[in-house]
Amino acid sequence: MATVSILVNPVREDARRLIADAVPWLERRGHQARVLELSGADRAGGRVPAGDLDGADLSGADLAVSVGGDGTFLRLVPLAYAAGIPVLGVNFGRLGYLLEVEPGRFHEALERALAGEAAIEERTVLAVTVAGQLTPAAGDDRSLPDEHGGRWWVALNEMVTEKTVPGHMVHLATAIDGEPCISYQADGVLVATPTGSTAYNLSAGGPVVSAGLRAMIVTPVAAHLSFDRSLVIEPDRVVTVEVAGGRPAVLVVDGREVGRLAPGAAVACRVAPRPLSLVSMGERGFATLLRRTVDAGGPEP
Repeated sequence: MATVSILVNPVREDARRLIADAVPWLERRGHQARVLELSGADRAGGRVPAGDLDGADLSGADLAVSVGGDGTFLRLVPLAYAAGIPVLGVNFGRLGYLLEVEPGRFHEALERALAGEAAIEERTVLAVTVAGQLTPAAGDDRSLPDEHGGRWWVALNEMVTEKTVPGHMVHLATAIDGEPCISYQADGVLVATPTGSTAYNLSAGGPVVSAGLRAMIVTPVAAHLSFDRSLVIEPDRVVTVEVAGGRPAVLVVDGREVGRLAPGAAVACRVAPRPLSLVSMGERGFATLLRRTVDAGGPEP
């Protein structure tokens, strides 16, 4: 018997119908289903409100399933990573760059995953930490505890340190393993994973990197009179982005605002000690992902 934890975006009626069918389907086969249902969409922004998953724990589960779009999937990632279990994404979003399984093949994908017959892709994730003053944003912070009593964030796509004052750039100084690198006057600086190279990184002019590689990509966002190329960094390095000027910055991890960084605060990014495991049908490679990205005119916002 396996335990399957399912996160569903209730804004999609078709997603809720799929889960209403999937739960008894699992139970008839001797498995247990735990459904984590978000409360609904924020009418102003069309996003699922934060706070619903505070304290959620997937310990004891064998598989995590996301039923929604990329946003729903990214909300499940820290919980699945903390529990050390693979994630299966069912695509009810617009493009679903992280999601391979279409709704019509959900039962097939579940059956293969629970039988150990599905492919497992290992994806590099970032461990993001902050030194200095961070004023947390409202809602769930999705952070995980470390062995020293601190907190850190898992980033499957990217970490972004960006401006907070409209019409004004922010001064950000980067370093690699403590060695000063490039200072930017820019809208922001992002550090992406290969998986996230087709997300914000691509929109900012960064390179597309095969998702199976272990690396970090440092890309400035709208750099002014400065070096504006991306850097691809080895996985055993530590990339630091410091708020060097007098203006604050905001820290965003996988599209979610973590909080405001005071001048002098620094964000450190390193490749996490273990990858995230994604359940795959083994039918969509790097070339297909890149073709879909180009054909769609860029990544999903």
